[in-house]
Amino acid sequence: MSSEIALSVQGLGKQYQIGVRTLEAGTLRERIAMGAAAIGRRLSGREGAEGPTESLWALKDVSFDVPRGEVVGGIGGNGAGKSTLLKVLSRITQPTEGRAVISGRVGALLEVSTGFHPELTGRENVFLNGAILGMSKAEIVRKFDEIVEFSGVDRFIDTPVRFYSSGMYVRLAFAVAAHLEPEILFVDEVLAVGDAQFQKKCLGKMSEVSRAGRTILFVSHNLEAVQRMCSRGLLFERGRLVESGSIDVVIARYRAAQSGDELLGRFRPASRRGLGYARVEDIRLLVNGQAAGQVPCDADLVIECLVSTAQGQAGKLQGHTLEL
Repeated sequence: MSSEIALSVQGLGKQYQIGVRTLEAGTLRERIAMGAAAIGRRLSGREGAEGPTESLWALKDVSFDVPRGEVVGGIGGNGAGKSTLLKVLSRITQPTEGRAVISGRVGALLEVSTGFHPELTGRENVFLNGAILGMSKAEIVRKFDEIVEFSGVDRFIDTPVRFYSSGMYVRLAFAVAAHLEPEILFVDEVLAVGDAQFQKKCLGKMSEVSRAGRTILFVSHNLEAVQRMCSRGLLFERGRLVESGSIDVVIARYRAAQSGDELLGRFRPASRRGLGYARVEDIRLLVNGQAAGQVPCDADLVIECLVSTAQGQAGKLQGHTLEL
């Protein structure tokens, strides 16, 4: 692989057997899952039952290269294979076919709270989780104050995390993961954690990482965030890579393939109540003058309503701009 290529994926595929006992397990996690499933079958009286023999390809024949220092966004509907791809690249699960060649130190922000122990304090969990993510003790000590400040839980850092709210818990976990210094970073939907202010802070941190010249593969349903951070996009459908190129082109194809209502924030009333003097025919969310189903934290939102009167006249009522 060329030294200019950080990630090369060649014919990658991942197949799952639905309802069938796996006879071989490649990882410790899969062996534990097999053991738990066997106990469940014995308790339910179904020991030895194989169930239906249905195969599902979560990924199939996926190939692409990512040059060093490029920020790539992966998009697609639920079940398209985006998260499975990151799990394979992060070695959480083994591919069924194909291979991926990775050149450089890898970090992954997939499930940010993995590795936190509820009985340990926030301080202790920072060191524990940092070690699990591959940081040395010296590296954690050097970044500790920055991590705590970023999370905003400094008052409670020596309190067991079982007393934390869910938002505090996730903010501290993300703060640890966000301060990794890998050469290649895989990011799943973790940027959707916390409130609007913290999400904005997370996006700022990821932009800072990208400006440092690191290679990033960012998977998200937040098209605005993907478009803002990434220069190139990958579009997945049913486990296959169907488009690779400019992020604007890839997002445009994805939008065109959707029905439009959910993605573009359209409102279609199924039932009505009232006297009928005026009818709301349509409501759209507009971001920068374009219809959208999601609104970035720092964007202006306009709500546009199409209203018809009893005389059959229609007009647009555009609300005030809201700063979120």
